[in-house]
Parts: sequence; structure tokens; C-alpha cells
Amino acid sequence: MQWTLSVVIATTVVYLFTIVGFTQSFLELNPAIVEFWATSLGQQIDRQCKNASGIKVIEKKYKEATYTTHYINGKTLSVEVAKKIESYLQVRLEAAIEIKKKAQELFLNYSSENHTCDDFTYYDSKDITIYKDRGNLIFPEDLDENSTYNGPNLELYLPLYEEWREHFQIPVSLNASAIHVPTNIYKCAPFLLDNISWTGKLDEVFSKNQGNMKSAWQFFASSAGFLRFYPASAWYNEGMDMFDARLTEWYTSAAAPPKNIIILLDNSGSMTGLRMEIAKTTVKKIMESLNENDFFNLITFNNDSRFVDCDCQHSNGSLIQATSKNIRRVTKSLMEVQSIQIANFTKAFQLAFDVLQKHSPINRSRINLGSNNAIMLITDGASETYVEVFDSYNWYNVTVDKDQTAQLRYARIFSYLIGQEVTLANKNHVKWMGCANKGYFYHIGTMADVHDYVQDYVRVMARPLAVHNISHNSWSGVHLNIPLPKENFGFNTNSRTTEWIRLPSTATKPVLSISVSTPVYDQRDDEINNGNLLGVAGVHINLDEILAFIPRSKLGALGYAFIINNNGFVLSHPDLKPWNFSSFGGNTPMNDYKNVDILFLEQEYNSSDEQLPQLRRAMINGETGHVQATVKKFYGQQLHRVYIQTQNYYYAPILNTPYSIALVIAEHTNNHYIYQTKSLDPQSFLWCSMVIADWDYCNNQRKTTPFFKFVDIINNVLKSSDPLCNKNLAASVAFDVNITRGVHAIWNDYNKEILIANSQKNLDFNMAMVGTRAGVTRFQDFNGQAELDQSNDESCLSLQKLIDLFTPSIDTEYYKKAAVNRKNVWAFSSTIHPDFEDTLNTSYISVAASRGIYIQEHHRNSKKDILASVFTLHMKYDSLFRMLNATTSFCSASLDCSSIYCHNDSVDCYLLDENGFVVVADDPLLVGKFFGYIDYQVLLDMRKKGMFKEVPITDYQAVCIACDMSSENSSASSILNPFIYMVKLLMWHITQITLSLTQFSLVNLWHYIYYATGLMTSSVSDLTYAGLYPNDTLLYQQVLSQKFLTLSPCQQSIKSFISLGSRNITNNHVSNCSECSYSKRSYVANRVPNTNLYLMVLEGECSCKILSQNDCMEENESSNGCSSDFMGVYRKPPAPHGSTGSIKLPKYKTKKQPIEEVQTCNGSASLYISTMLIIAIQVFIHEIYSCR
Repeated sequence: MQWTLSVVIATTVVYLFTIVGFTQSFLELNPAIVEFWATSLGQQIDRQCKNASGIKVIEKKYKEATYTTHYINGKTLSVEVAKKIESYLQVRLEAAIEIKKKAQELFLNYSSENHTCDDFTYYDSKDITIYKDRGNLIFPEDLDENSTYNGPNLELYLPLYEEWREHFQIPVSLNASAIHVPTNIYKCAPFLLDNISWTGKLDEVFSKNQGNMKSAWQFFASSAGFLRFYPASAWYNEGMDMFDARLTEWYTSAAAPPKNIIILLDNSGSMTGLRMEIAKTTVKKIMESLNENDFFNLITFNNDSRFVDCDCQHSNGSLIQATSKNIRRVTKSLMEVQSIQIANFTKAFQLAFDVLQKHSPINRSRINLGSNNAIMLITDGASETYVEVFDSYNWYNVTVDKDQTAQLRYARIFSYLIGQEVTLANKNHVKWMGCANKGYFYHIGTMADVHDYVQDYVRVMARPLAVHNISHNSWSGVHLNIPLPKENFGFNTNSRTTEWIRLPSTATKPVLSISVSTPVYDQRDDEINNGNLLGVAGVHINLDEILAFIPRSKLGALGYAFIINNNGFVLSHPDLKPWNFSSFGGNTPMNDYKNVDILFLEQEYNSSDEQLPQLRRAMINGETGHVQATVKKFYGQQLHRVYIQTQNYYYAPILNTPYSIALVIAEHTNNHYIYQTKSLDPQSFLWCSMVIADWDYCNNQRKTTPFFKFVDIINNVLKSSDPLCNKNLAASVAFDVNITRGVHAIWNDYNKEILIANSQKNLDFNMAMVGTRAGVTRFQDFNGQAELDQSNDESCLSLQKLIDLFTPSIDTEYYKKAAVNRKNVWAFSSTIHPDFEDTLNTSYISVAASRGIYIQEHHRNSKKDILASVFTLHMKYDSLFRMLNATTSFCSASLDCSSIYCHNDSVDCYLLDENGFVVVADDPLLVGKFFGYIDYQVLLDMRKKGMFKEVPITDYQAVCIACDMSSENSSASSILNPFIYMVKLLMWHITQITLSLTQFSLVNLWHYIYYATGLMTSSVSDLTYAGLYPNDTLLYQQVLSQKFLTLSPCQQSIKSFISLGSRNITNNHVSNCSECSYSKRSYVANRVPNTNLYLMVLEGECSCKILSQNDCMEENESSNGCSSDFMGVYRKPPAPHGSTGSIKLPKYKTKKQPIEEVQTCNGSASLYISTMLIIAIQVFIHEIYSCR
């Protein structure tokens, strides 16, 4: 009985503890209390923000004002913008053609002079010295014809004038052009000096063209290897300069028509060791020479023939586009190729021809005299010529005249014989294949030969255009304009992405450009049928200058523009990320920035909709029109911040180019001007506390300082009859200036009242701002703005520098935030200063609240809200935190909240914004974080209850950390091996000594270190950090803990959330929380009225599942293992002069037409050093590879 009583007592005690625990976990989170807190907090915020901002006064002024709204027709506007850009680009095209004409004329009249470095000098861009002050130096241009120049060597000295930095970002000289010579070419080689000599007079046409182009880089890239560019500047480069103009997209696309290439790699048993490494490097170099208009595939063959990327059904049996992603994928598969069995050339060639003819069928009714089809054969020898295969697949006859026929080739064969020790028979067979099929034969004996000869095939592919003198003007995709200083911007040694990009250490950003280029041919009568390509002439065009034609003032809040090319790839888009500015101090170009499809950046809300694919196709086809689509957009650096928006796309072609532009206007904002035809009064407002957007008001008349001159511009435009003047914009600016001018008095009065009240419930504002539709920004510093002389413009400049970052107002984050959250809502966001985590000082946290003023416009018998202006208040984080704590410390008389309040250990309180980001938290380290990283289980439950909606979005431009650091080609694995690192240093010294002794192309043995042994390394200072969230502290620490990491482009699927209005969640609990009582966590969520905030109250001292960023993100792929670049998306081949259709050569009709009569088909070295030295170093390198 006693035992039974003890059991009953114990059970009762456990039960009571359970009830207490249950009560404490669930019952005390009273939804009514949280609702009271949220309502009270919303009322206080709304009242104080309205009073501090003066928004009520300005709203009243809008209602009382008499104004006019002007509707902007997006379709008409897009056509106007496209025509302006077309005219601008036409000037650049004509400049390129003038360079071409001059070059052909110079070569036609030139006789070789057998120059040497003793009697001929030139401006070597790598050795130019920059002089800010000429001092007593005498330069060649200072002398007359009878004077003798005894000054500095021309090779080293050139006056570079700083005043041109505005146009080119670096010091340049308009006196001359400069020369860049690739490292592997001896800069005093006679053939090089000969070509530099006859191009010297191109400076005349460069200088003439410059009068019409203030900031265009002009160039002539010679097939001999050098680059002549104007204006002259120093070549900014660190370490080994691997740039070669002949491998750039703008060179290869102009030199030859788009190419269809099959690479046949012999992986039979004899292709082992160093031979296979040279062969693989040759394959990679061929792929690097391709551009986005080319198609290719790689087939390995021994007894069987197979596609290297055999897991991808879309690339298996067809050609794939030569995008950076596809090339990277094939390169990865190439590294796994092994040597086995014997080679069956017949099966390999049959498969290659089948693939080519499937992609580009033979059309015997329309025979082109030349072919853009090619097969690259890479082998160490062949036992016969396999003439039967070529006779069946590649040779065919066409009628020349009634009784005459000619034998043409469907595809050119380029044969690369690998290795030094080859038999004469094997060499002759391989050579015959190239020569008999209008291709070329190359003997690749060393790694140096790879760089010297592989890209030479482009010159051969150019022959049909050269023979027929076809003017082929090529417009490139986007590229970074000039190698950046390593210490400032990083350096990428992959020659595919090592473009003509130079900026000094003082530059602030890389320059995105496009290029127009045209081939230069040998026009001598005795050489015309040889199809000799002299080089490529062209102009680099700064994209910023093109974007200046886009009338940003007419697109409204959340509006923007983008430009794509014939492949659907983006040239310009606000979401394009061509460059990674790293948290680690080093920066590199994004590997895939050239091949970002427009559908990667414009993602439809409903995946079943087809509006955007239709838009893409129409723009590629050069059509004009309009499409409306509902899309997922993100803003800020973190892709979790998403909003859904219906957008109008107005698109038009940029004629005579492969480009098309689209203007995007958000449906719920506006494309209206709001204005009064009323002049500005310069004395009626405070100039020092106002900034106006730098629009183009009239014929390139922009915002100026001093302010009174700007007032004159506006007033003159209002009176002008010049059609180039935007009177509506000027009137809109004047209207906004006048209607907001009384706000400063309101801000000053409120600031004085708050200083007197000094209540814990008052928000402590740092600054008030108002930004208008026309780009007017007024501001007030509440922390004690100095009394300034309003008539003295100089006294205003220091204060305005802070606010200049906010112009134009419609492009700022706070303006967009207000536009996204629509009417009558204070949209909150928090900003964390980088020093916060080190100091934990909450003064480094800033909170902003923005709210828009809307007016109604009557258009087409309907009313439409127009966002006229946005008010923003910047407040101290501590004051909002204090207000939250003070508000949650009491409740109404009918509610008992004595045991629950936000600043105790048993309860966690958060203010979340509409995307689930923390604005206020008990722990300030959590501010700015996505709530999914704090308690993802609770966030999912909120989604389930209808408070949030999950919106999946994919970042196609992410960069991820590669975890596998054990691969033999891994950057890290090589550098972590001390022996390999010492070998790398030793090889560097050997290369430098060899270069200095011989100045021959042996320096390219350095390539072996990068390509074959994988010694190229990435240190923390060179890393990029895009796609990895800065607030993910765990991942950040993991990155910092590694010395050497490998980064790779990837696609990331992001879990994003948006709120669904004012829905509240009453007392609820989330299961499966191991740290919480009974594995459950209770919470209540309530919308804070008049704001975009949610008040979250949760059981404290525990959490549920936390969303973790995958430490090593892999590239998202479809079920068949293919990246999206392999899919058959619509594209259109480039066309000459931008016309429709592909490049076509004339029919073969009569024997009077020029015929390609080139007899030379053998590539051999012209400059070699001691064979014994080559063999010795090759053996040494081979031993290195064996040790690995």
C-alpha cells in the first residue's frame, strides 16, 4: 500500500511538472498580447515617422497642386533609343572600316626593309614610362625634320597625359599608338619588325577617327601576333603576360565566319605520358580560340570512337555551342581520357563527318567556295592516308564551265602531329591529310609549339573571305575592356578570359565593352588567291557610353533596360555580374559573364508561362514589339530579397548590328512625367541640402555646378523650342523642386521638439530624405548640420558628396523598397557596417524606413496610381530596439503581460521584413540575417499558415567553392605539396633565364606548368565570393581557414520568401525541435500595421532546424546530366553588316572567279633554340609529371 502511494505521488509530481512546463511553453504566449504589441508599435512608428518626415504636408501640397501628367509611350521610346544607339555605333563601324582601308593600302605599297632592333624602334606598351611632368625631356614630336633625336629611347618613353583619364580611365597619349607583343614572340624578330613598320602610318587614320570618338580604343591586331592600339598607354600587367590578341573573340569572329569544328583526339595506346599531355593542351587551346558563334564537339578514338562528354545526350551525336560553360564541361571530361587499344581512323572520320553533315548538310545547289566546317585531328601518327574516307565524305565535284569541273572540300582537315620522335612515314601520312583537304599540318613537338601554332588555323579558315574580298564586319559579345593590376583587381591566366583589360591601381571599376572589327586582307595581285589575312582592325566601345542613350528618367521606379545579341546573351543588364569584388581582397572576372542568357536574368513567376521565351526569340529576330510578363525580381546583394512584379517589355532592334534593346517599365509604378510649366526661383529653396539627378536635359546639357547655372539650364529649356530639349523633364524637375521646398522647415522643427522630449519611446533619426520621380533629392542631417552659406557653392560640396551616392533617386534601394511595398506602408530595412562584427557596436547598424506618395492619373478612362516621391528616414538601431522593448513591457488592462516581455531569456522577439530578414532582434548579431538561418522550421510553418510564400529563384551567375582538393589537377593539391612548389619556382627561374638568353618561344614551356602539372594556384587574396552569402558566418570562417581554394561557376537554387499581406498567426507550435520542451517550440506572429514588418514572439532558449548554406555548391544540372547551355535554345547566326541571314560566299559559276590556290600547308618553327636544351628541359618536366 505504501509502495502504491509513493507511485501515485511521484506520478502526480511528474504530471504537475508537465503541466507547468506545458503552460510555460504554450499558454503564456497569448496571441492577444502580441497583437496588442504589434498594433501599438505600428501606431507609434506611423505617427513619429509622419511627423519627422513631413509626408503629410507634402501629400497635401500634391493634392492642392495643379499639374499635368504626360504618358510615355514605351514602344515609341524603345525605337527612338535603338536608332540613337545605331547612329552611335555606325560611327565606330565606319572608323574600323577606315582603319582596314588604310592598312590594306599601306601593305599594298610596302616593300620589306629587313629591319633589326638596331635601326628600328617602336613604342613598346610594356616599357612605356609615364611622365606627369615633361620637365626638360625632349620627345620626337618636338623636333623638325632636320633635327637629330638624342633623347630617351622611343621604346621606353612616351608622354601620357592625365587629362584624358576622364575618357579612358588611364593616362594615354594621342601622339601615337603603342605596340603589344605576346611573350612567346621575340620582339626583335625581323618578320615582326617588318609588320610593325608598315602599320606605323595607321596613326594618321587613328588620329583622324579620334575626332569623332572621344573615348574609343582603336586597334589593328596583326596575324603576325602583335597588337597596335590607339591612343598609346602603358600595358598594365603583373607577372607573365599571356595575352594574345589572336585568341580574343573580336579577332577570331572577324577573321573567319562562324565555325563548325569536330576535334578528333587519338587516345590509342601510343598516346601516353607527355604526348597525351601535349595533346590535351592542344585540345584546350583549340577550344579557347572558339567564340560563342562557333559550334564544336570532342571525339576520342582508339578502336572505338566516342564523344568525350558521353553522359550528355544533347551533346552526344551533335555539335554544341562554344560557350564558356560548355567548354569547361568538355575540358573536365577531357582530363579523364586514358590511352588504350589501337587507333581506328576510319571509324573516327566517319563519325566526325556524320556529325558535321547532320549540323550543316551539304547543299549541292548552293556550293560555297570555302567551308566553315573543320576537323582537327590530333595524333602521334597514322599508318596510311585513308583516302577512301575523304573521297566518300569530303570530296565532291562541281561544274565550273560546260566541260569543266572542280573538286571542292566539305570540311577542312587540320592535322596536328604530336611528339618529337615520329617516323617519316607517319609524319607524311598525317601531313597529307591536312594538305589534301585544304587544311594545314602542324608538328607539335613541345608545349611551346602549342601556343605558337594552334591558333594559326584561324588564318586558314579566313581564306574564303579573303579570296573573295568579302567585307565581314563582326560585332562582339560583351567583354572586359582592357589585364588589370593583380594587386588591385586579380588576374586570370586562362587565355580565354584574359582579355584586353588594363586599368591602373587608381581605377575604381572594370570597363565593360563591345567591339566592332573587320578583317584586313592582302590585296596584291599576285597574292589575292592565297587568301592572306593580314590581321583585324576595329574599335572597342565602352558600354557606359551606349547606356547613356537610355532615358532613365522615363522608365520610372523599378524600370531598367537591357541589351542582348543574336545568341540571346546579355550585353548589359542591371543584374549582370561580370566582376566579383571579393571580401578577401582579390577580384577576378566571372568565368561565364559573356554567356549569360537573358532567361537567366529574367525569370517568370509561373514556369508554365511562355512570354519571356517569346520575347527572347523576337529580339533575336530583330523584331519590334511589346510583351507583358510577371517575373521574379530580387534586389540587394542577397537573392533571398525577392518581389513579384508585372513588367512591360518594349523592344526594338539596333539595326546593322546583331543587338536588340528592351526597355522595362513596371506595371504598378509609372511611365509618366508630372510637371508644371513654371520657372525655378533660385532663392526659394536650400541648394546645399538638395541634389538633382544628372539627366540629359537638352542636347547633352546636364546637371552642373554651381547651382545657379543649373537653374539657368532648366529655365532656358522650359522656354526652348529645340526638339532635342526634354521640356517635360525640365518641367518635372522644376515641379518637384517647388513642391518639396517647404520640407526643410518641418524637419528642423521636429528635430528641436525631439531634443526637448528625449523620450525612450521616441525614434532617434539621423537623417531625413525625400526623393522624387524626376530625380530631385532633399535631405536633412539631424545630427547637427552646419550652418552653410547657401550662396557659396563651394561650401556645399563637402556635404553633398555624401548624398551624391543617392542620385538619381529612383535608382536607390530605399526608393525601390517603397515602390515594392506599395501604398501607405513604411518599408523598413537594416544596413550593417563592416566594422560591426569586430566592435559589436550597434551604432554601426542603421535602420531606414521609406514610404511613397502616390497621386492618381486618369488615362484611357481608368484611374492609375503614380508614385510621385518617396520619403526616407534613417534612424539609430538602438532607438527602434528601445521602442520595441518599451512597447512590449506593458499591455492593456484586460491583458496580463507581467510574465512575458521581449527582453527576458524565456522569450525571443524579432521584427522581420517582408522577405523574412531580421530588422530588430535581441541579439544584434542576428540583424540583417535571413530568418531561415535562425529557425527555418518556424519559417516553413509560417509559410504553411499562409503568412509567407516560398518563391524559388535560381542564381545562374554564382561562384562556389570546390570541395575536392585531392584531384591531381587541383590548385590546392599542387601548392600544398612542398616538392611541387619548389619545382614551380625552379621552373620559373629556368624560364626566365631561357627567355633572357634566347628571347625565343621556349618561354611557352611555362604553359606546361599551368596546363599539364596543375601548378597554377589561387590564394585567398585572389578569391571571389559571389553566390556565397556574406552573412553566412560559418561558411565565411571555413573559407578563411583555407589557404588555397578552388572556385568554380555554378548555379544556386535560393529559398526566397515574400509576405502575403496582413495575415496573423495565433498561438502555434512547431514540432521536431530537439532543444525545446517536448520537442516543440511555440510562437506567435503578427503584422505590424502601417509597415512591412512582422512581430515574431517565440519560446526562448531553443531553436528548431536551421537552414544551412551548402558549403560546396555544385552546378545544377538537368536529369540527363547536361547543363542548360546544352539545350537547344533558339539563336541566330551573325550576318554581314548586321543583315538577316548567315554569311554566304558566291556560287561557283565560272573559272573567272578567284579560286583558293594556296600551296603551303605546313606549319614549322622559324625560331628555335638548341634542340639538346629543349630535350633536356622536356625530360626534366616529364620527370616532374611522373613524380606527381
